[in-house]
Amino acid sequence: MVAPSARREGLHGLRGVAVVLVVLFHLFGAGRVSGGIDVFLAISGFLFTGLILRRVSGQGFDLPAYLARLVRRLLPPVVPVLAFVVLATLVLLPAPMRAQTWQETAAVLLYVENWQLIASQLGYDAAGVQTSPLQHFWSLSVQGQFYLLWPVVLGAAWWLLRRRRLPVRAALTVVVLAVSAASFGYAVHLHRLDQQVAYLHTGARLWELTLPGLLTLTAAHRRLPRAVRVGLGWTGLALIVSCGFVLDGAALFPGPWALWPVLGVVLFLLADDTGAPGSADRLLATGPARWLGDISYGLYLWHWPLLIVALHLGTRPAGDPLLSAGVLVASVGLAHATHRLVERPLADVRRWPSPRRTAGVGAVALVVPALILAGSGLWLDSRAQQEAEAARADLARQVLDGTSHDHPGALALRPGWGPVPEAPLLLDPTEADADLPPHDAQGCWQGAEDRPELAEVLFCPEPPGMEVPDPVATVVITGGSHGAMWEPTWRVLAAEHGWRVLVMVKAGCQLTTSTGQFPAETDLVPNASCQEWNRRALAELVELGPDVVFTLATTTAQAETTGEKASRGFVEVFERLAEHDIDVVAIRDIFRMQGDVPSCVAQNLADPSVCDTPRVPGPSPMTPDMVPANVGLVDLTDHVCAPEVCQAVVGNIIAYHDHSHLSASFATTLAPALDEALREAAPGLYAHPR
Repeated sequence: MVAPSARREGLHGLRGVAVVLVVLFHLFGAGRVSGGIDVFLAISGFLFTGLILRRVSGQGFDLPAYLARLVRRLLPPVVPVLAFVVLATLVLLPAPMRAQTWQETAAVLLYVENWQLIASQLGYDAAGVQTSPLQHFWSLSVQGQFYLLWPVVLGAAWWLLRRRRLPVRAALTVVVLAVSAASFGYAVHLHRLDQQVAYLHTGARLWELTLPGLLTLTAAHRRLPRAVRVGLGWTGLALIVSCGFVLDGAALFPGPWALWPVLGVVLFLLADDTGAPGSADRLLATGPARWLGDISYGLYLWHWPLLIVALHLGTRPAGDPLLSAGVLVASVGLAHATHRLVERPLADVRRWPSPRRTAGVGAVALVVPALILAGSGLWLDSRAQQEAEAARADLARQVLDGTSHDHPGALALRPGWGPVPEAPLLLDPTEADADLPPHDAQGCWQGAEDRPELAEVLFCPEPPGMEVPDPVATVVITGGSHGAMWEPTWRVLAAEHGWRVLVMVKAGCQLTTSTGQFPAETDLVPNASCQEWNRRALAELVELGPDVVFTLATTTAQAETTGEKASRGFVEVFERLAEHDIDVVAIRDIFRMQGDVPSCVAQNLADPSVCDTPRVPGPSPMTPDMVPANVGLVDLTDHVCAPEVCQAVVGNIIAYHDHSHLSASFATTLAPALDEALREAAPGLYAHPR
């Protein structure tokens, strides 16, 4: 039924080529993706599909023996790498990294690292001091899930087909093809909705593992002339090697363009082992290529943690030739040692107990440390959150009473403020990317994706501990994430003046009537989900009738092409709220930085000014004569940016938690400036002092 197992001399070497591509692009490629991971997945899918089908169609599928084989092959090389990472978080890396890294270590042990990254909203990022030292394990988690899922699918299909006396080979081909097509279609769909999630999602990657498995169901390609197969082999290898140079896989995969490296593998497999002089398979069967295949697993495991640790210990940035070369040499050395001393000896079945006991030992070795590390990580994370909240609460008190001397933040930009004292940053750069407004942790905001269910309007209540009893006024913050990032500023004033502050936000969705009817020079066109959310949001605001709606007056989204925009859709919203006697405070959008601020500061602690961005000159394009009388315009640009630049660090506080959103701590220090502006823009809020 299944094509007989043949020794693929060149396939082991191809595995080495794939991993070398991954490593070289990680070290020297400035964030580009090589396609090597896709090749690695495709090879694994081909080999394991053949293995499962041979066992199912032969002596039967022995589950303990299968699991024991996985334990022997996959687990031993992982243990020293994870031990190094855990030790590094204790000795070499910043303490704030421990909680997330230990939780990820647990996820790696349980083969769910890709889901952990998705749940933590961590994309597959280029190397940097903010980057997880374990993010590369996402692909091994996808493989591990495939190794557990695929025997169930193929075994069940085999059993059903035999019971119904159907032609097994043809029917299984249809099953594998159907799974591949469904996964590929899902990958295309999810890639359009959220490419970062799609990149890590098992369902969007499954086709890369199953599609090559179709070749295990037929041996027809072996009847092709050898000259044709030689050409197929070189074409496949050329596609694989060229992928990273031609495509930006970090942005395009796992969409349709991921067919490029996967089809390269398929063509190489179609060529089979020709043995012809000058053939690709002959080249990859040479000693050096086989050696690369031998160390490929260890090389993949070691190179990324070593790179992240090196970035923390030194001053050289990612991509620096000397740093990258050093990491490469160390990775190759450790990979070779891991293969010789760990991987090869422990692959010997005679060193292990019975398959059942081996599977049991493997399960214990994975689950027990995972539970300990996950629990420790959660405890550390909870403690860090409490300490950060306490620091921000103390900062808020200092802002109100004017005693924030070591960490003045935005106060340092006010006229007459003296020199900023020498003091540590309020939060370490590794913590700054989590310095978010309270609503972020409440789960009451909608994502930016264009999905119908994300058009529901949610209100974020006052966070626990920030409730205002008997409020004298109600404020609703909206206008997308650039409106919602001002929540910490409002919370300080709400506590002082007795206001109830609610947050109503959909990320990437400004409060506008625009559906494409306005010129692109003035108005962005929201996606369908945002348009529906805006319709519902306006209705909710009218029904609630708050004293003030706080939203954006302008937007700097896509400012690099059309500049800062005073949107006609914003004005129409103001006019509709005016019809229901609802006042509006509309704030000018902030300028966007050139790169991720916490990452840049972490790499330039000695001189964070390297991370500053030149300020765009000029007044706000939204002027009082453009808006109805219910609108008070606020412009705090001079309190966010210095006259010439927007600074990454202001008053010993990192000002942004990414490239375009204020950090919660810095936003807290803007409370006096917003208070002064509100007394003119929304005097009604102060009509009933407490």
